[in-house]
Amino acid sequence: MQSNRVDRQSITGGVISSILPDSIGEHLGLQIGDIVTHINEVPLFDILDYRFQIAEEKAVITVWRQEEVMEFDVEKDYDEDLGVEFEDVLFDRIRRCQNNCDFCFIYQLPKKMRRSLYIKDDDHRLSFLYGNYVTLAGLTQADYDKITGYNLSPLYVSVHATPIEKRRELLRNDKAEEILERLQYLIDRGIEVYTQAVIVPDLNDGDVLEQTMEDLVQLYPGVRAFGIVPVGLTQYQSRLKRMNPHTVEEARATIAQIEAKQKEFIKRYGTPFMQIADEFYLKADLPVPDASFYDHYNLLENGIGAIRQFVDAFFEEYNPEEEAPQMTRGIITGEDGARMFRDYILPSLSPAHREKFRILEIKNRHFGESVSVSGLITGKDILEQITPGSADEYFLPANCLKFDQPVFLDDVAISEVESHLKRNIHILNPEGPELIEAFFNP
Repeated sequence: MQSNRVDRQSITGGVISSILPDSIGEHLGLQIGDIVTHINEVPLFDILDYRFQIAEEKAVITVWRQEEVMEFDVEKDYDEDLGVEFEDVLFDRIRRCQNNCDFCFIYQLPKKMRRSLYIKDDDHRLSFLYGNYVTLAGLTQADYDKITGYNLSPLYVSVHATPIEKRRELLRNDKAEEILERLQYLIDRGIEVYTQAVIVPDLNDGDVLEQTMEDLVQLYPGVRAFGIVPVGLTQYQSRLKRMNPHTVEEARATIAQIEAKQKEFIKRYGTPFMQIADEFYLKADLPVPDASFYDHYNLLENGIGAIRQFVDAFFEEYNPEEEAPQMTRGIITGEDGARMFRDYILPSLSPAHREKFRILEIKNRHFGESVSVSGLITGKDILEQITPGSADEYFLPANCLKFDQPVFLDDVAISEVESHLKRNIHILNPEGPELIEAFFNP
């Protein structure tokens, strides 16, 4: 082990937050708060650097601790790591978005929410790690070298439109690169890509959408799928020009256009390739299609196919002969979720089971009532809209809460809502079988 002095201001690396018992890290004497800065003299900027560099059987670990640099020589099994966890997956700063899309949700947030919600990221590393959609705008050759060198596949890319001038207009970025060239570059180097477009009426629907669908399917199977979602608008469109949501007629016209292509592509490629977001069908007041149109639900995290998967999985587990619970079950959900239960679940339940369901629909007054998804429900809206005693037990989808803390987007704690309702709230993943289990055995 060697030691030198160093200026903390120049430190970039992973800050250790925990150390597993009997791990290499524990045997080396690493401590919580240590910063792992290099492995084999390669600087670490994120968890990807760490995982790639630590894989070798021999490694020199450089650690910064209280203004001191230490080096540890390690021999280990291939792919064995140090047994440590870090405070964050990014050791440097998150890559900020260089675009100014009129439909950006960040520009539609009310003031005085938690600061992290206003971070407009466009970081390809988070795309690989968490499925975040990125535009690829402004990536350097070093970024592409890292993507291909580490085989960061799949990536999730927001295309919005393939005609370059239209895409630049949508991104409000005159320097945005030709997206088809960028996608082809990645595909040629073994990177699989999932794509999406946010459709704005009179901007990238109609002929623009037609060309975008045709352009992207030419890259199949390198581009695995193309998700198409309607623009989401809140009541706080103050940062850029105001837009209008899809009317029922506009939503139906777009769905008809896409479905015609889906049928064509199923014949040509054996896949629908395009997948339409559930929100489009709800806006159009049309039933969601069957599972075959969702290609194994590979865009589920983007809200595409969630209704169909939930309903099908629910009824695979549902037994109409099972004894009904004694207590009523209040399901707290947004307008979209409430409609799913009313249209697809409740009508097919036995009368004894149906009478135990209480669908507690929340109107989104915080963001505006055009926002209808459960993931944007706030604690204040629940406090104002649900009366204590409206059910004996309460269920809440987990996506309403911050992923690492039991708080809503407006920082209202789940405990505050429980105090208001005078009942514990059961947090459930939005999955049909989990709801079945909770409904009959809370």
